[in-house]
Amino acid sequence: MKRLVRTVSAFIVLMILSSFTVFATESYITLNGFAFHINENGLAVIHSYDDRSANVKIPEKLMGAYVTEIDDYAFFNDTSIRSVSFENASMLRRIGTNAFYGCTGLREISIPSGVTEIGFGVFQNCTSIETATLGDGITVLPSQTFYNCTSLKRIIVSDSLTSIGERSMALCASLEEIEIPDSVTSINDSAFENVGSSLVVYCAKGSYAESYCKQNEAISYNYVREYELGDANLDGVFNVLDATVIQRYKAGMDEIHIFRGKNYADVNKDGEVTIRDATLIQMKLARVITSF
Repeated sequence: MKRLVRTVSAFIVLMILSSFTVFATESYITLNGFAFHINENGLAVIHSYDDRSANVKIPEKLMGAYVTEIDDYAFFNDTSIRSVSFENASMLRRIGTNAFYGCTGLREISIPSGVTEIGFGVFQNCTSIETATLGDGITVLPSQTFYNCTSLKRIIVSDSLTSIGERSMALCASLEEIEIPDSVTSINDSAFENVGSSLVVYCAKGSYAESYCKQNEAISYNYVREYELGDANLDGVFNVLDATVIQRYKAGMDEIHIFRGKNYADVNKDGEVTIRDATLIQMKLARVITSF
């Protein structure tokens, strides 16, 4: 009889453990509104979000695991979101296909430099976005990235971008400007399909982007004016006045101007202008350092 009880008990325990294993592999953990799983490398992948908070902050970690990926369709058609902050997500590397599709409340988006991949249609039908900034890690602007973002006026990309995909900015009727760097060597014929007449592409003379605009006569273009990194007052000269304007800015006595989305006063490229930037300018002028 005891042997039978032990056998039945062992069977029940086995069934419970088996059920737990199935639950753990097929379901997601939910924490602070984020549904996620820990992948085989011990890293967190955000699957969805159900907090319905207007201001979403992508965390650095979930249950001690670094967040490295936002899965496909994670925020799909979440119209309650007004802003998304990635400033804490230092290990984020991928934002998946249609991840923010139809988030019509978003007004601005800024992808950090650590992200190296964004998926197809990632911001498609985000009809309220006005400004989009893509960090240094993005080399490819996939198909339909900003498709039908009807309020989008300005897109800021980095010098790492090499390719602009099919209909990536199609139907962006309000688009006014994008600076396309020399690094871009491929732009799909439909990339700017049915954009507004106010669009101006800023590019370097002799660049692929210039050639593309010439072939597509409906797209206006202007040449980018080049400034040297460290020219904080944008007067075309790199000298001690640039360090002074940063010091005055930190004292609340002056302003720092951004030209075509680039902050030439932020010489160490940490995202903010500090006294450290002024010091680096002085060090370069004194030839203590040769570059920033």
